[in-house]
Amino acid sequence: MFKLEEQHLEAAQEIAGKHRRKKSCDACYDRGWIGTTDQNLLVLCTRCVDMEAAMEEWKQYVSEHEELKEHFSELFEEKPELEEEEGSVMPKAYEHFKEQQQAQQKFVPGQRRQGHTKKIG
Repeated sequence: MFKLEEQHLEAAQEIAGKHRRKKSCDACYDRGWIGTTDQNLLVLCTRCVDMEAAMEEWKQYVSEHEELKEHFSELFEEKPELEEEEGSVMPKAYEHFKEQQQAQQKFVPGQRRQGHTKKIG
């Protein structure tokens, strides 16, 4: 099982601290990271860390260290962009939702309900 070495963990903590956007955060206690995983990887705070900038700097750090490249190879894989064909029509956002049927209203205003009368006795 892969476990990140302490020197790389410290570098990741510095990267997280550099890319914080807020002065104080109750989620991460002003560190920039919440904790670590079983593989000794950092869990960044989503509230106060600029995730995109931190990931770009982490990619650069990984590319400088050969021993990390094999474990973080998925960072460098390019995601294929969806190419739009001229004849295809993209579905609209509202077409994905099922139409909700309205419940039938059995009570008509003005009618007296029979089952809710008080007993006077």
